[in-house]
Amino acid sequence: MRHFYLDPESVSLPTVGQVVTLDGEESHHLGTVLRGGRQQEVVLTDGLGHRFDAQVVTQDRRKASLEILTASRDEEEFKAPQLVLALAIIKTKRFEWALEKAVELGVHQIVPLITEHVVKGSGNTKPKRWQTIMRTAIKQCGRSFLPKISEVQTVESFLKAEPRGLAVFGAIPEELGLEVRPRPLWELAVQKPASLPESLTAMIGPEGGWSEAEVGLFLEHGLQAITLGPHILRAETAAASALSGLQGVRQAWLV
Repeated sequence: MRHFYLDPESVSLPTVGQVVTLDGEESHHLGTVLRGGRQQEVVLTDGLGHRFDAQVVTQDRRKASLEILTASRDEEEFKAPQLVLALAIIKTKRFEWALEKAVELGVHQIVPLITEHVVKGSGNTKPKRWQTIMRTAIKQCGRSFLPKISEVQTVESFLKAEPRGLAVFGAIPEELGLEVRPRPLWELAVQKPASLPESLTAMIGPEGGWSEAEVGLFLEHGLQAITLGPHILRAETAAASALSGLQGVRQAWLV
């Protein structure tokens, strides 16, 4: 079934039998997709972990009303560890692609980072557009949880807050000559801790790589260096790869 976003700021948690109205953008989307049909069932989510089966009552491209048929809460989304992506701000289209894929891969929080090695053309921050991209992504992949996106911050600020749980980073530039053994993520899955951490964080650097000072900070704070394979990955590819691996670790630990 088609998925649509029910803005929790305009509609408080609805109950079965209640009729709700979608905002203008979602009403337009529904009107375009369903082409004026009534009595059709769709899925609504408020991005807060709630999922609703709903039936179209009245609809045009400016206003769509739907009756709530069932209501449920996706408990899986709230279990620890939560997935966090701390990603350097890279070129606009690549950062937006990373946002979309992060949502699809189950991320719970995204932290845009200002790093030392920023490539020219990076740094365009568009929080409203980022929200739109993520809302579209949760509808596409059928999630009920809209990830939180933090304010842009420096690496130092993020580390001062001490990520609550296990944090990994990749990759260490070879020219730094550091004798640190990166680990494949699958090794984490087979070492389930007695008490699960609050979060699993992947820190992914920019196209220019992490600086020596940044790598030093990671090691100082106890972050684990990881390898994502034998090839050089673009930042957005590395973000998707790391999240996919951490999602596998999370699922293995939740069994």
